[in-house]
Amino acid sequence: MFIPTLDYLMTAPLAALLAAPGIRIVSTRITDPGFNGYAARSGGRVEVALPAGRSALERDCIVRYLIGAVLRVDGLAPLPKPLQVDEITGD
Repeated sequence: MFIPTLDYLMTAPLAALLAAPGIRIVSTRITDPGFNGYAARSGGRVEVALPAGRSALERDCIVRYLIGAVLRVDGLAPLPKPLQVDEITGD
């Protein structure tokens, strides 16, 4: 599985990041205004689900952060308050 460095995660063109093997974006029907998306990892695949209607900047930032969080990229800082990432595992 492709695990980017923090530098690559934050500076690569988003299209290049999304072209990595096993990473894809899908839409979600969750419309809560406080919900920004989720990332799920299954085997060698990462699925990032985003609600519709987000600006290009929001989409870029959230996609990068969720990919970094689900892949546990070294050096990824926590999100500023009030944003948060909740981890749900199947364990």
